[in-house]
Amino acid sequence: MSEAKNSNKGHDKILTVKVHYQTFSPRTFKVPLQWVYRASVLAWVLFGISLVSSIYALKEYYSERSARPELVKDLENEIQELKIALEKKDSTPSTTHSKPVATDTKAVDTHASDQKAPPAPGEVIEGKEGIWTGLAANITVPPPGTSPLKLEDPRLDWQGKYANFTLNVLFTDPGKGSQQGYIVVLGRANDRIFAHPEGVLNTLEANTLFDPNRGEYFSVARFRVLKARLGPFETPKQLSEIQVFFFDLNKKLIGVQSYPYGNK
Repeated sequence: MSEAKNSNKGHDKILTVKVHYQTFSPRTFKVPLQWVYRASVLAWVLFGISLVSSIYALKEYYSERSARPELVKDLENEIQELKIALEKKDSTPSTTHSKPVATDTKAVDTHASDQKAPPAPGEVIEGKEGIWTGLAANITVPPPGTSPLKLEDPRLDWQGKYANFTLNVLFTDPGKGSQQGYIVVLGRANDRIFAHPEGVLNTLEANTLFDPNRGEYFSVARFRVLKARLGPFETPKQLSEIQVFFFDLNKKLIGVQSYPYGNK
């Protein structure tokens, strides 16, 4: 039960609330209506400020994203990589059915009978019949020990007919800021080739297999995780090799690593 009464001032009203509970004496509460009005106005003002702040924040986010997409993508990747690193630290060593990944930078596929020896530093990489490597003629192998990137813990997990490849990328000289560039991942079979990211492969009219500028942009200051999805393969045994290329922003090859798979 409630009622409003005029105060002594003549224009302020008092809201009287009586609370009845069973057989107990009713309790009376008096609240000036002006307080209620002020509280409602304050609530609407706070709601308006929150709404305007949210709209402004979203506007700034999308404006910054459109202006510098690489920065936003780098921050999103770093957050996700930190989550993966924490999960990996807390979890037990995983057991997969895939075969161990070779970490030797000079590892080659033993099924390729016509595989030539890896080129020496400074020599032009020769593609297998002009298609296996697919690099421009002026791109050479970086000298050993000069790459600013260190690759660790390569993993391969199968999801149906697709190969999910992950690789930890570490920047070896954090004092110099960060390393930026593009990543291209090739998954090779005897009769087909898959690439990451989508759209990196050139058309038939081009002289090279892929364009480094269309690779996955990366900026690593300490640590990041590379994730590549390759396929579909008919069977896991069809995958013979995964090769990872790292280019700087000037399309200079700063690192290349091969990981043989398949039956040996």
